[in-house]
Amino acid sequence: MKKKAYVLIKVAAGKLDSVMRTMSGMPQVTSVEGVSGHCDLVAVMRGPDLETLQDTILSTIRGVDGVASTETWIVMVPQPDTWTQEELNRYVAECGETELMAIRVLLEKGRSMMVQELIDELADRLGDESYDVHRLTVTLTNMTRRAEDQYRRENIIEFDQDMGYFLHEQYLDMLKESLAKI
Repeated sequence: MKKKAYVLIKVAAGKLDSVMRTMSGMPQVTSVEGVSGHCDLVAVMRGPDLETLQDTILSTIRGVDGVASTETWIVMVPQPDTWTQEELNRYVAECGETELMAIRVLLEKGRSMMVQELIDELADRLGDESYDVHRLTVTLTNMTRRAEDQYRRENIIEFDQDMGYFLHEQYLDMLKESLAKI
């Protein structure tokens, strides 16, 4: 989703809860929260392009029972989602043993790895025969959440159904430098 907008919404009396529940179920709505000020709610919305985003706001949000009016702020200059070397150094320094091992394995292999191959390699290097797909999922989900929530940056490990897991090419040299500092 390339475009983002903040939609300030005034809600009819007694409709706040139902409007919030309806909007939070919409795939285009990232979040909807009650606020103080000249509006009742602020919704964060995403869309593939400006036209689709505007159409969604006009046809969907304004059609929700209880929405009295909206004011839309389209994000024109988004926060960058790429890592700086300093941020990546801090991120890597905060990684646990399994997370670091996943980065090291993918760096050393220098190619994508299918799920089972990555699990087997991590289990072997960690000396943990019980390492499985669930633990891999938890490891990678934690890494993604930290990247997105704490740093507001893109994930360094990507997944493609045909190729498997691989490191974001843009960060290979930076990751090597970050790991060297640990």
